[in-house]
Amino acid sequence: MRAGFEAERESVARRGDRGMLAAVFLLAGIGVAALWSASSEYALSLGRPSGYFALRQAVFMLPSALIFWVCASIDLDALRAKTDAFTLIALGFLLLPFIPGLGENRNGATRWIDLRFMTLQPSELWKPALVLYLAHILDKKHERMNETAGVLVPPFILVSLGCLLVFAQNDFSTAMISAVTAIAVFWVAGSPFSFFLSLSAAVTPLAALSILTSDFRLRRILAFLFPAYEPHGQSYQILGSIRAIRSGGLLGKGFGLGSLKRGSIPEVQSDFIFAAWTEETGLIGALAVLALFGFLAWRAIRVAISETDGYRSYLGIGMAFLLSLETLVNAAVVAGAIPATGMALPFFSAGGSSLLSTAISCGLMYNLSTRPSSSTGARDDGVASSLLWRGSSDV
Repeated sequence: MRAGFEAERESVARRGDRGMLAAVFLLAGIGVAALWSASSEYALSLGRPSGYFALRQAVFMLPSALIFWVCASIDLDALRAKTDAFTLIALGFLLLPFIPGLGENRNGATRWIDLRFMTLQPSELWKPALVLYLAHILDKKHERMNETAGVLVPPFILVSLGCLLVFAQNDFSTAMISAVTAIAVFWVAGSPFSFFLSLSAAVTPLAALSILTSDFRLRRILAFLFPAYEPHGQSYQILGSIRAIRSGGLLGKGFGLGSLKRGSIPEVQSDFIFAAWTEETGLIGALAVLALFGFLAWRAIRVAISETDGYRSYLGIGMAFLLSLETLVNAAVVAGAIPATGMALPFFSAGGSSLLSTAISCGLMYNLSTRPSSSTGARDDGVASSLLWRGSSDV
Protein backbone atom coordinates (compact mmCIF):
# COMPACT_ATOMS: atom_id res chain seq x y z
CA MET A 1 0.00 0.00 0.00
CA ARG A 2 2.76 2.38 0.92
CA ALA A 3 4.53 1.71 -2.38
CA GLY A 4 1.34 2.74 -4.16
CA PHE A 5 1.19 5.98 -2.16
CA GLU A 6 4.80 6.77 -3.03
CA ALA A 7 4.27 6.05 -6.74
CA GLU A 8 1.25 8.35 -6.82
CA ARG A 9 3.20 10.94 -4.86
CA GLU A 10 5.99 10.99 -7.43
CA SER A 11 3.47 11.38 -10.26
CA VAL A 12 2.05 14.60 -8.77
CA ALA A 13 5.31 15.90 -7.31
CA ARG A 14 5.61 18.83 -9.71
CA ARG A 15 2.00 19.75 -10.37
CA GLY A 16 0.64 19.00 -6.91
CA ASP A 17 -2.49 17.10 -5.98
CA ARG A 18 -5.12 18.48 -8.35
CA GLY A 19 -7.93 16.76 -6.48
CA MET A 20 -6.94 18.53 -3.27
CA LEU A 21 -6.69 21.87 -5.09
CA ALA A 22 -10.08 21.38 -6.73
CA ALA A 23 -11.69 20.62 -3.35
CA VAL A 24 -10.24 23.84 -1.89
CA PHE A 25 -11.58 25.97 -4.77
CA LEU A 26 -14.98 24.26 -4.68
CA LEU A 27 -15.36 24.76 -0.94
CA ALA A 28 -14.30 28.40 -1.22
CA GLY A 29 -16.79 29.06 -4.01
CA ILE A 30 -19.66 27.22 -2.35
CA GLY A 31 -18.86 28.96 0.93
CA VAL A 32 -19.25 32.45 -0.56
CA ALA A 33 -22.47 31.47 -2.33
CA ALA A 34 -23.90 29.92 0.86
CA LEU A 35 -22.94 33.02 2.84
CA TRP A 36 -24.69 35.30 0.35
CA SER A 37 -27.88 33.26 0.53
CA ALA A 38 -27.82 32.84 4.32
CA SER A 39 -26.95 36.42 5.24
CA SER A 40 -28.89 38.52 2.70
CA GLU A 41 -31.97 39.01 4.91
CA TYR A 42 -29.85 39.70 7.98
CA ALA A 43 -27.74 42.24 6.08
CA LEU A 44 -30.90 44.06 4.95
CA SER A 45 -32.15 44.16 8.54
CA LEU A 46 -28.94 45.98 9.47
CA GLY A 47 -29.48 48.53 6.71
CA ARG A 48 -26.74 46.99 4.56
CA PRO A 49 -26.94 45.75 0.95
CA SER A 50 -28.11 42.13 0.69
CA GLY A 51 -24.68 40.96 -0.46
CA TYR A 52 -22.76 42.81 2.25
CA PHE A 53 -21.36 39.80 4.13
CA ALA A 54 -20.66 37.79 0.96
CA LEU A 55 -18.86 40.72 -0.68
CA ARG A 56 -16.77 41.30 2.42
CA GLN A 57 -15.91 37.59 2.50
CA ALA A 58 -14.88 37.76 -1.16
CA VAL A 59 -12.59 40.67 -0.30
CA PHE A 60 -11.05 38.65 2.55
CA MET A 61 -10.39 35.87 0.05
CA LEU A 62 -7.86 38.00 -1.81
CA PRO A 63 -5.25 38.07 1.01
CA SER A 64 -6.27 34.51 1.91
CA ALA A 65 -5.50 33.37 -1.65
CA LEU A 66 -2.11 35.07 -1.37
CA ILE A 67 -1.44 33.33 1.97
CA PHE A 68 -2.48 30.01 0.42
CA TRP A 69 -0.06 30.52 -2.50
CA VAL A 70 2.81 31.48 -0.15
CA CYS A 71 2.21 28.44 2.08
CA ALA A 72 1.86 26.19 -0.97
CA SER A 73 5.13 27.46 -2.49
CA ILE A 74 7.45 27.95 0.48
CA ASP A 75 10.30 25.53 1.06
CA LEU A 76 9.24 23.50 4.09
CA ASP A 77 12.80 23.01 5.29
CA ALA A 78 13.26 26.80 5.33
CA LEU A 79 9.92 27.17 7.10
CA ARG A 80 10.95 24.61 9.69
CA ALA A 81 14.12 26.55 10.43
CA LYS A 82 11.95 29.53 11.46
CA THR A 83 9.41 27.51 13.45
CA ASP A 84 10.58 28.66 16.89
CA ALA A 85 10.31 32.31 15.85
CA PHE A 86 6.85 31.81 14.32
CA THR A 87 5.66 30.04 17.47
CA LEU A 88 6.82 32.86 19.72
CA ILE A 89 5.16 35.40 17.41
CA ALA A 90 1.91 33.43 17.53
CA LEU A 91 2.07 33.33 21.34
CA GLY A 92 2.80 37.06 21.41
CA PHE A 93 -0.25 37.72 19.25
CA LEU A 94 -2.40 35.89 21.81
CA LEU A 95 -1.47 38.59 24.34
CA LEU A 96 -2.60 41.49 22.15
CA PRO A 97 -6.35 41.26 22.89
CA PHE A 98 -5.58 42.02 26.55
CA ILE A 99 -3.98 45.39 25.70
CA PRO A 100 -6.41 48.27 26.40
CA GLY A 101 -7.25 50.19 23.25
CA LEU A 102 -6.13 47.36 21.01
CA GLY A 103 -8.25 44.44 22.22
CA GLU A 104 -11.95 44.40 21.39
CA ASN A 105 -14.58 42.91 23.68
CA ARG A 106 -17.74 41.37 22.25
CA ASN A 107 -20.40 39.68 24.37
CA GLY A 108 -18.00 39.24 27.26
CA ALA A 109 -15.20 37.74 25.15
CA THR A 110 -11.89 39.48 24.43
CA ARG A 111 -10.76 37.54 21.36
CA TRP A 112 -10.09 40.24 18.78
CA ILE A 113 -7.64 43.04 18.10
CA ASP A 114 -8.79 46.14 16.30
CA LEU A 115 -6.60 46.94 13.28
CA ARG A 116 -8.91 49.82 12.26
CA PHE A 117 -9.49 48.42 8.76
CA MET A 118 -10.46 45.00 10.14
CA THR A 119 -10.49 42.95 13.34
CA LEU A 120 -8.18 39.97 13.74
CA GLN A 121 -8.68 36.95 15.99
CA PRO A 122 -5.15 35.82 16.99
CA SER A 123 -6.37 32.43 18.24
CA GLU A 124 -7.26 31.49 14.65
CA LEU A 125 -3.61 31.93 13.66
CA TRP A 126 -2.44 30.07 16.76
CA LYS A 127 -4.07 26.81 15.60
CA PRO A 128 -1.92 26.21 12.46
CA ALA A 129 1.13 27.62 14.29
CA LEU A 130 0.55 24.98 16.98
CA VAL A 131 0.63 22.17 14.41
CA LEU A 132 3.78 23.58 12.80
CA TYR A 133 5.53 23.72 16.16
CA LEU A 134 4.53 20.22 17.26
CA ALA A 135 5.47 18.67 13.90
CA HIS A 136 8.93 20.20 14.25
CA ILE A 137 9.62 19.51 17.93
CA LEU A 138 8.14 16.00 18.05
CA ASP A 139 10.11 14.88 15.02
CA LYS A 140 13.22 16.35 16.64
CA LYS A 141 12.57 14.46 19.89
CA HIS A 142 11.36 11.26 18.23
CA GLU A 143 14.38 9.11 19.07
CA ARG A 144 14.17 9.95 22.79
CA MET A 145 10.39 9.56 23.24
CA ASN A 146 10.46 5.91 24.25
CA GLU A 147 13.31 6.52 26.69
CA THR A 148 11.28 8.85 28.88
CA ALA A 149 8.05 10.79 28.53
CA GLY A 150 9.84 13.67 30.24
CA VAL A 151 11.22 14.90 26.92
CA LEU A 152 7.63 15.86 26.01
CA VAL A 153 7.19 18.16 29.01
CA PRO A 154 8.65 21.34 27.39
CA PRO A 155 6.41 21.18 24.27
CA PHE A 156 3.45 20.27 26.49
CA ILE A 157 4.08 23.36 28.65
CA LEU A 158 4.27 25.63 25.62
CA VAL A 159 1.09 24.18 24.11
CA SER A 160 -0.67 24.53 27.46
CA LEU A 161 0.42 28.17 27.70
CA GLY A 162 -1.10 28.92 24.32
CA CYS A 163 -4.34 27.13 25.16
CA LEU A 164 -4.57 28.94 28.51
CA LEU A 165 -4.15 32.32 26.80
CA VAL A 166 -6.95 31.43 24.39
CA PHE A 167 -9.09 30.24 27.31
CA ALA A 168 -8.42 33.53 29.13
CA GLN A 169 -9.95 35.32 26.14
CA ASN A 170 -13.19 33.49 27.04
CA ASP A 171 -12.83 31.32 23.94
CA PHE A 172 -13.36 27.86 25.40
CA SER A 173 -14.15 26.22 22.03
CA THR A 174 -10.93 27.33 20.31
CA ALA A 175 -8.91 26.37 23.37
CA MET A 176 -10.44 22.87 23.27
CA ILE A 177 -9.95 22.53 19.49
CA SER A 178 -6.29 23.53 19.93
CA ALA A 179 -5.83 21.09 22.81
CA VAL A 180 -7.45 18.15 21.00
CA THR A 181 -5.43 18.87 17.84
CA ALA A 182 -2.25 18.93 19.92
CA ILE A 183 -3.15 15.58 21.52
CA ALA A 184 -3.75 14.13 18.04
CA VAL A 185 -0.30 15.23 16.85
CA PHE A 186 1.32 13.84 20.02
CA TRP A 187 -0.45 10.56 19.29
CA VAL A 188 0.54 10.44 15.62
CA ALA A 189 4.15 11.17 16.56
CA GLY A 190 4.23 8.00 18.67
CA SER A 191 4.24 9.52 22.16
CA PRO A 192 4.21 6.80 24.87
CA PHE A 193 0.93 5.88 26.54
CA SER A 194 2.34 6.95 29.90
CA PHE A 195 2.31 10.52 28.59
CA PHE A 196 -1.39 10.33 27.72
CA LEU A 197 -2.27 8.74 31.07
CA SER A 198 -0.52 11.57 32.89
CA LEU A 199 -2.16 14.08 30.59
CA SER A 200 -5.64 12.68 31.26
CA ALA A 201 -5.09 12.75 35.01
CA ALA A 202 -4.07 16.41 34.87
CA VAL A 203 -6.40 17.82 32.22
CA THR A 204 -9.72 16.08 32.92
CA PRO A 205 -10.29 17.70 36.35
CA LEU A 206 -9.24 21.10 34.99
CA ALA A 207 -11.64 20.84 32.04
CA ALA A 208 -14.49 19.84 34.34
CA LEU A 209 -13.66 22.68 36.72
CA SER A 210 -13.63 25.22 33.87
CA ILE A 211 -17.18 24.19 32.96
CA LEU A 212 -18.59 23.89 36.47
CA THR A 213 -17.27 27.30 37.54
CA SER A 214 -18.77 29.14 34.56
CA ASP A 215 -22.45 30.04 34.65
CA PHE A 216 -22.43 30.64 30.89
CA ARG A 217 -20.99 27.20 30.07
CA LEU A 218 -23.30 25.46 32.53
CA ARG A 219 -26.30 27.10 30.87
CA ARG A 220 -25.11 25.83 27.50
CA ILE A 221 -24.77 22.31 28.87
CA LEU A 222 -28.29 22.52 30.31
CA ALA A 223 -29.62 23.85 27.01
CA PHE A 224 -28.08 20.85 25.26
CA LEU A 225 -29.34 18.26 27.74
CA PHE A 226 -32.79 19.85 28.11
CA PRO A 227 -33.68 21.68 24.87
CA ALA A 228 -36.94 22.97 26.38
CA TYR A 229 -34.90 24.72 29.08
CA GLU A 230 -34.98 28.48 28.54
CA PRO A 231 -36.36 28.20 24.97
CA HIS A 232 -36.01 31.94 24.42
CA GLY A 233 -32.45 32.06 25.74
CA GLN A 234 -29.61 29.56 25.43
CA SER A 235 -31.76 27.01 23.58
CA TYR A 236 -33.24 29.44 21.08
CA GLN A 237 -30.48 29.26 18.46
CA ILE A 238 -30.10 25.48 18.65
CA LEU A 239 -33.85 24.87 18.39
CA GLY A 240 -34.05 27.24 15.42
CA SER A 241 -31.11 25.49 13.76
CA ILE A 242 -32.71 22.05 14.19
CA ARG A 243 -36.03 23.29 12.78
CA ALA A 244 -34.24 24.70 9.73
CA ILE A 245 -32.38 21.43 9.13
CA ARG A 246 -35.53 19.34 9.45
CA SER A 247 -37.50 21.62 7.13
CA GLY A 248 -34.91 21.10 4.39
CA GLY A 249 -35.81 17.44 4.00
CA LEU A 250 -33.93 15.44 1.40
CA LEU A 251 -33.54 18.00 -1.40
CA GLY A 252 -34.08 21.31 0.41
CA LYS A 253 -36.33 24.27 -0.37
CA GLY A 254 -34.10 25.59 -3.12
CA PHE A 255 -31.09 27.89 -3.09
CA GLY A 256 -32.04 31.29 -1.70
CA LEU A 257 -35.54 30.12 -0.72
CA GLY A 258 -34.96 29.28 2.93
CA SER A 259 -37.32 31.01 5.33
CA LEU A 260 -36.38 29.88 8.83
CA LYS A 261 -32.89 31.39 8.45
CA ARG A 262 -34.48 34.85 8.51
CA GLY A 263 -35.40 35.02 12.16
CA SER A 264 -35.06 31.66 13.84
CA ILE A 265 -31.25 31.57 13.73
CA PRO A 266 -29.51 34.69 15.12
CA GLU A 267 -26.13 35.50 13.55
CA VAL A 268 -26.82 32.95 10.83
CA GLN A 269 -23.90 34.28 8.80
CA SER A 270 -21.44 32.96 11.37
CA ASP A 271 -21.43 29.73 13.39
CA PHE A 272 -24.84 28.46 12.20
CA ILE A 273 -24.50 29.01 8.47
CA PHE A 274 -24.58 25.24 7.89
CA ALA A 275 -28.18 25.18 9.14
CA ALA A 276 -29.21 27.70 6.47
CA TRP A 277 -27.33 25.72 3.82
CA THR A 278 -29.08 22.51 4.84
CA GLU A 279 -32.50 24.18 4.85
CA GLU A 280 -32.01 25.22 1.23
CA THR A 281 -30.14 22.21 -0.16
CA GLY A 282 -31.43 19.44 2.10
CA LEU A 283 -29.66 16.32 3.28
CA ILE A 284 -28.08 15.90 -0.16
CA GLY A 285 -26.47 19.34 -0.04
CA ALA A 286 -25.25 18.85 3.53
CA LEU A 287 -23.69 15.48 2.73
CA ALA A 288 -22.10 16.87 -0.44
CA VAL A 289 -20.30 19.59 1.52
CA LEU A 290 -19.19 17.17 4.23
CA ALA A 291 -17.97 14.79 1.51
CA LEU A 292 -15.87 17.58 0.02
CA PHE A 293 -14.28 18.26 3.40
CA GLY A 294 -13.70 14.52 3.82
CA PHE A 295 -12.16 14.24 0.36
CA LEU A 296 -9.80 17.15 1.08
CA ALA A 297 -8.67 15.58 4.36
CA TRP A 298 -8.31 12.13 2.77
CA ARG A 299 -6.09 13.44 -0.04
CA ALA A 300 -3.93 15.33 2.46
CA ILE A 301 -3.53 12.27 4.70
CA ARG A 302 -2.65 10.05 1.72
CA VAL A 303 0.17 12.43 0.86
CA ALA A 304 1.30 12.75 4.49
CA ILE A 305 1.56 9.03 5.22
CA SER A 306 3.61 8.49 2.07
CA GLU A 307 6.33 10.71 3.56
CA THR A 308 9.50 9.20 4.96
CA ASP A 309 10.17 12.39 6.91
CA GLY A 310 8.39 12.51 10.27
CA TYR A 311 8.09 16.31 10.27
CA ARG A 312 6.21 16.38 6.99
CA SER A 313 3.98 13.47 7.99
CA TYR A 314 3.01 15.05 11.30
CA LEU A 315 2.46 18.41 9.62
CA GLY A 316 0.14 17.07 6.94
CA ILE A 317 -1.90 14.88 9.26
CA GLY A 318 -2.07 17.60 11.92
CA MET A 319 -3.43 20.19 9.46
CA ALA A 320 -5.93 17.70 8.02
CA PHE A 321 -7.07 16.76 11.53
CA LEU A 322 -7.48 20.42 12.52
CA LEU A 323 -9.62 21.21 9.48
CA SER A 324 -11.71 18.06 9.91
CA LEU A 325 -12.24 18.64 13.63
CA GLU A 326 -13.44 22.20 13.08
CA THR A 327 -15.87 20.99 10.41
CA LEU A 328 -17.25 18.11 12.46
CA VAL A 329 -17.64 20.20 15.61
CA ASN A 330 -19.51 22.93 13.74
CA ALA A 331 -21.80 20.42 12.00
CA ALA A 332 -22.46 18.61 15.30
CA VAL A 333 -23.36 21.86 17.07
CA VAL A 334 -25.70 22.93 14.26
CA ALA A 335 -27.44 19.53 14.38
CA GLY A 336 -27.79 19.72 18.17
CA ALA A 337 -25.53 16.71 18.71
CA ILE A 338 -23.16 18.53 21.09
CA PRO A 339 -23.45 21.74 23.15
CA ALA A 340 -23.01 25.04 21.31
CA THR A 341 -19.35 26.03 21.12
CA GLY A 342 -19.02 29.05 18.82
CA MET A 343 -16.89 27.22 16.25
CA ALA A 344 -16.72 28.66 12.71
CA LEU A 345 -17.24 26.43 9.68
CA PRO A 346 -14.11 26.65 7.48
CA PHE A 347 -14.70 28.41 4.13
CA PHE A 348 -18.35 29.17 5.04
CA SER A 349 -18.62 31.28 8.20
CA ALA A 350 -18.17 35.02 7.78
CA GLY A 351 -14.86 36.30 9.09
CA GLY A 352 -11.40 37.00 7.75
CA SER A 353 -9.46 35.40 10.62
CA SER A 354 -10.99 31.96 10.10
CA LEU A 355 -10.41 32.27 6.36
CA LEU A 356 -6.72 33.11 6.87
CA SER A 357 -6.29 30.14 9.24
CA THR A 358 -7.94 27.83 6.70
CA ALA A 359 -5.74 29.20 3.91
CA ILE A 360 -2.59 28.45 5.93
CA SER A 361 -3.71 24.89 6.69
CA CYS A 362 -4.77 24.12 3.12
CA GLY A 363 -1.70 25.78 1.61
CA LEU A 364 0.66 23.66 3.70
CA MET A 365 -1.31 20.49 2.95
CA TYR A 366 -1.09 21.22 -0.76
CA ASN A 367 2.61 22.09 -0.42
CA LEU A 368 3.32 18.54 0.75
CA SER A 369 1.89 17.18 -2.49
CA THR A 370 4.04 19.34 -4.76
CA ARG A 371 7.42 17.80 -3.96
CA PRO A 372 8.74 14.69 -2.19
CA SER A 373 10.83 14.84 0.97
CA SER A 374 14.13 16.53 0.18
CA SER A 375 15.79 16.38 3.58
CA THR A 376 18.95 14.30 3.56
CA GLY A 377 18.18 13.32 7.12
CA ALA A 378 14.74 11.98 6.33
CA ARG A 379 13.77 9.14 8.57
CA ASP A 380 12.14 5.94 7.26
CA ASP A 381 10.95 4.25 10.41
CA GLY A 382 7.65 2.95 9.20
CA VAL A 383 5.84 6.26 9.65
CA ALA A 384 3.05 5.27 7.26
CA SER A 385 2.29 2.01 9.02
CA SER A 386 2.57 3.25 12.59
CA LEU A 387 0.88 6.65 12.58
CA LEU A 388 -2.43 5.37 13.90
CA TRP A 389 -1.56 1.91 15.20
CA ARG A 390 0.95 1.14 17.91
CA GLY A 391 3.01 -1.81 18.94
CA SER A 392 3.55 -2.99 22.48
CA SER A 393 6.83 -1.08 22.65
CA ASP A 394 4.87 2.14 23.03
CA VAL A 395 3.33 1.09 26.35
